[in-house]
Amino acid sequence: MSQETMSRRDALKLGALGAAGAMLSASQAMAAAPTEKDVKFDEEYDVVVIGTGFSGLAAAAKAAERGYKVLILEKMGRVGGNSVINGGGMAVPMNKYQKKHGIEDSGEKFIADCLKAGLGINHVEMLQTIVKRSNDALEFALKCGAKFQDVKPAWFGGHSAPRTLVTENMSGSGIIQPMAAFVEKLPGCKILTRAKMDDFVMSNDGTSVIGVTARINYRFDKNLLNDDIENKSGEKKVYRAKKGVILASGGFAMDKVFRKMQDPRIAEDQDATNHDGATAGAMLKAFQIGAMPVHIDWIQQGPWASPDERGFGVAPLLTQQGL
Repeated sequence: MSQETMSRRDALKLGALGAAGAMLSASQAMAAAPTEKDVKFDEEYDVVVIGTGFSGLAAAAKAAERGYKVLILEKMGRVGGNSVINGGGMAVPMNKYQKKHGIEDSGEKFIADCLKAGLGINHVEMLQTIVKRSNDALEFALKCGAKFQDVKPAWFGGHSAPRTLVTENMSGSGIIQPMAAFVEKLPGCKILTRAKMDDFVMSNDGTSVIGVTARINYRFDKNLLNDDIENKSGEKKVYRAKKGVILASGGFAMDKVFRKMQDPRIAEDQDATNHDGATAGAMLKAFQIGAMPVHIDWIQQGPWASPDERGFGVAPLLTQQGL
């Protein structure tokens, strides 16, 4: 099935899978995750991280720097998730590049910009955390070996001041690749690609997460309408996490079934800003054990996501100039 067209048979299949997905979600909400008595652990770590985007790799690095033994599971054949394919821009209020070029900025301006762009539904305490910690995140990226253009920060759309730093290669890979190399060199850190997390493992009393089940040698199949339901590839492994599991599995905008459950207006052939493997499987498992979803029907799209327009168009170029 091409991205441009969908046959009646494919549409009916999507509808059937959508119904199956809805029933699966309902059954998952009632079904219990496996507990310690149900599994035999193959390997033991202090921390297990799901996902190798910015958040997952940063969490793994911080855990390893504290002396923990860390396993990072990535279901795709390469690290980076959505992070590796973004434009390499990092908005950091009051950063050192702004100071170098005499640009005035403030945390209050940044929060006001986010609230305006976010239609006021943002969690302000989270925005305050970004203001407090974004320069720490920048320094960590530089410590890992990321290289940013040593020029005046870019003025992207929605910002009231030029505050966006862009990697030298204008791609998120300019941060992800050195970060992954940094993480792999840390003692006790291990990254597994083509390793799909399938479920959380709970303590016998059901009060805490003590590990995960996963499949190694898993192969994502973009030709399936719902890879999380249909794909059975790989061999099962069970990993104990003595200190905790960190879920950093990213978005789900390429999950045709789940995204349509959230917003029925999204066409089946609609593209997205996410990579092909951005599906909802890991997130649904988190919901199953009690995680609370917030604003998940706000699914990021862009002008290039329309089946009627391929490419970025002119809007992003204009916003980079602050127009």
